[in-house]
Amino acid sequence: MSEAPAAPAPDVRPGKSARTRAALRDMALKHFVEHGFDRANVPAIAAECGVTERTFYRHFATKDEVLFGDLTTRLEWFRSALRRRPADEDLLDSVRRSLTSAPIDMRLMVEIARLRSELLSAERIERVFRDRQGAMAREVREVLVERGVDELAAAVRAEVVAGAVFAALGVWTEGPGPHDVAALGRLTTEALEQVRPALQG
Repeated sequence: MSEAPAAPAPDVRPGKSARTRAALRDMALKHFVEHGFDRANVPAIAAECGVTERTFYRHFATKDEVLFGDLTTRLEWFRSALRRRPADEDLLDSVRRSLTSAPIDMRLMVEIARLRSELLSAERIERVFRDRQGAMAREVREVLVERGVDELAAAVRAEVVAGAVFAALGVWTEGPGPHDVAALGRLTTEALEQVRPALQG
């Protein structure tokens, strides 16, 4: 008896929109390096990719987002992953597992981190990190409230957890290169463990 033909492999190539976004991101990074972040020109970036300036802004609200889009994507993934964690799981384990569940292009993550630290001021980076830290804290707080934690306790714990995660990211970003993603994972784990006593009770 002959075997049934194997099912065709699924098409895992990114769609046109994802390819356009990646091309714009790569071209923007090239322009940032060649011309400096502030002098890099969005119309020129778009033109080199064969698209309009409007298309660039459909993918990236600002030039800054090119250098911080990885954080936005990881936070979106984190939000979804955290809500799928078991309600009785240790909070720090839930956070750690949710953070590491995102698919990561490690080469790109390291390159963007390097460019952020080389092209942007520490104050500019800190402003964006604070904004993303606040977004993470809101997600953790909502999950804790859903798990039955009192509003104030949930708010305090969420701020502590998000603060630890972004403290690790800040130390990693400001550290001397080359940036190592495994080192970021170790720093994050260490930072979360340092705040564990504050989350007891």
